Amino acid sequence: SSRFRVTASIDFDHALIARQAYTFDFGATGFVQEISKARTFTFKREVDYLRSQGLAQGGSLENAIVVDDFNILNPEGLRYRDEFVRHKILDAIGDLYLMGSSLIGEFVGFKSGHAENHALVKKLMEQPETWEFVTFGKNDKVPSSYEGFAESL
Repeated sequence: SSRFRVTASIDFDHALIARQAYTFDFGATGFVQEISKARTFTFKREVDYLRSQGLAQGGSLENAIVVDDFNILNPEGLRYRDEFVRHKILDAIGDLYLMGSSLIGEFVGFKSGHAENHALVKKLMEQPETWEFVTFGKNDKVPSSYEGFAESL
């Protein structure tokens, strides 16, 4: 891709999550409006176990979606109809940015998570012949994904 795009697809054996897919194109939509507010999600049984082990003390219904077998436990519900997959996109963006540079290209993840994303970044960094650094001068055409950042280049 000539811009930064992230597509994620998820498939959970849970009626409230099920199959979801979403594509986020940095050049077409706003990160703050479309992705940044998507919370992580977990199952109540996992929260109960973690808390019994003295973990997840900072977790709350304000920073995570919690589902039981039949319900979303957050009183306000979801921030987006497809918030689950949007959070997977947020995760992928963060994992990819650990490479240390802005990206021009497309990431497509199916049932991916941090472990898979980190493995991809590691593999890419081990194979520098598969990518290149690109710099832009003041008068160069910057991909639309980064037009707002052109002044800082």
